[in-house]
Amino acid sequence: MSNSSWHGLVPALRRFFLGGVRPPKAKRFGETSTPTTSTYYEGMDADYRWFRQDELVRKCLVTNTYFATMTAGFETVLEPTQEDVDVDDYAFLKEGIDAINKRVNLDLTLFIAQLKRSIYGKAGFEIILDQARAPAWLLSLQSTKLKPTIDENWQLTGYRYEGREGFYQPDEVLYFVNLPLEADHEGLSDVEPIRDVCRARHELLRENFPEIVRTIWAPYVILKADTAGLSQEEADRVIDGLAEVARAGKSIAINESVEPTVVDLTPDIRGLNELLDKLEGAITANFGTPRFLLGKPVENRATAYAELEAYVQGPITHIQRYLKRELERQWYDRWTLKILEDEDRAVPEGEQPPLHVKHRWNPVRVTDVYEMAKAVAVMWGTGQGAIGGRLEKAWEMMGWDPSELEEETE
Repeated sequence: MSNSSWHGLVPALRRFFLGGVRPPKAKRFGETSTPTTSTYYEGMDADYRWFRQDELVRKCLVTNTYFATMTAGFETVLEPTQEDVDVDDYAFLKEGIDAINKRVNLDLTLFIAQLKRSIYGKAGFEIILDQARAPAWLLSLQSTKLKPTIDENWQLTGYRYEGREGFYQPDEVLYFVNLPLEADHEGLSDVEPIRDVCRARHELLRENFPEIVRTIWAPYVILKADTAGLSQEEADRVIDGLAEVARAGKSIAINESVEPTVVDLTPDIRGLNELLDKLEGAITANFGTPRFLLGKPVENRATAYAELEAYVQGPITHIQRYLKRELERQWYDRWTLKILEDEDRAVPEGEQPPLHVKHRWNPVRVTDVYEMAKAVAVMWGTGQGAIGGRLEKAWEMMGWDPSELEEETE
């Protein structure tokens, strides 16, 4: 067959007469269907909470995910399973797979999948088909409500969703797991080991630091008031009024019935900063993200380069390898058989197709990333360079998520 993108008359007619997309099984019922709009952090999933509330956790996860799935992108390649197969005769297969990937926006799907499996330990997407039974889009499902169903032989028989047994068949969900140590298709969260660290950092930054800052310029004042002769209600009102004025750091006028004592507290700011640095170090070490990719200063360029290379060859390559194998198993093999069938080249049951579609990540070149980081640092020039004062430009050049910058400046 010639190198053509024509997929056959019958499939074309089928798409023409039957077009349209089937509705998803998972329905949306108001804004409570997803946790995105909620700000009740205490009631959130324990790991998702810190992705939402801790800016360092979010930046580490987004950076790792971006490097693994978006930095260089990917290609699909055809790999023959038999020696006498001419790949050029199956160019329509690659074109068909690429068209499906584009239609469902597989780039973004992989980005979301990696983020969610890192947060929740698993990620699932409902495969929504059109009337020709080709994939139309991938609906991101809530990981906390999705549970694999396993039989006594450890075989996947389907998925329970929102408490409903048998809601999905195995082939209706594109499913990814993080650290699948057991055969139960349940993964582990990358955030779980640092929950206590996140809580300590949160209390230090959001609760303790504001109080410390206030005491630096407004020391504690102990007021001893003589309330003899006053009723209990009047005495409480006097005490509350004095405490409120003292708390605000305002000047007050008193008479001999009130005895003030000023307590000058000097917080150990240096010790608190060191503690904060240790907490931040624990978080970045947990995710394996190089500090300079998080906007931290580079102390040693040679060390930074080696750290980046180890980062790409370690955590990033590990993520990519897992996603590649799952895509080939769950996604490419399935649609390869359908495309061949639509082209009247159906593969007999139990036999291998003449080709496999392989997922190939484009290499993330450490030198390119490092040189860009150095270029941004030079152009920033401690705020005085060519892009000085324009943090959004630095973020754009590094390929970081601009929404993080907006959150930091709020």
